[in-house]
Amino acid sequence: MWQEYIITVVTFVLTLSILPALRDPHARIPLQTSGLTTLGLLVKAVMFGSLGMLSPAIGAGFGCLMWGLLAYFRSGVRERLSGTKAVATESAVADYSVADD
Repeated sequence: MWQEYIITVVTFVLTLSILPALRDPHARIPLQTSGLTTLGLLVKAVMFGSLGMLSPAIGAGFGCLMWGLLAYFRSGVRERLSGTKAVATESAVADYSVADD
C-alpha cells in the first residue's frame, strides 16, 4: 500500500528534525517529553510490525532509537546515572546594576 511509504517518509522527516537537539550540548529536553515519545514510537513500531507493515515499523523503530538517545543525552538522565554534574548554562538575562534615584 502506498500509505505505508507516506507514513515512513513522514516519520523519517520528523525524526531527522530532532538532530539539532542531539548535536547541541546545551539543549535540554524534558524527560517526560522524550521518554513518552520513545515509548509511543516503540508501541507504533511493534504495532506496525504485527500488521506486516515493515517499512513503517522500521521508521518508527528509527524514531524510537533517536528519541531514546535524546532522552539519554539531553534530559539529564546520563548525568544522574553517571553521577556527574549537569553542564551549567549561562543566563540569557544580562546583569545590570541599578542605582537609586
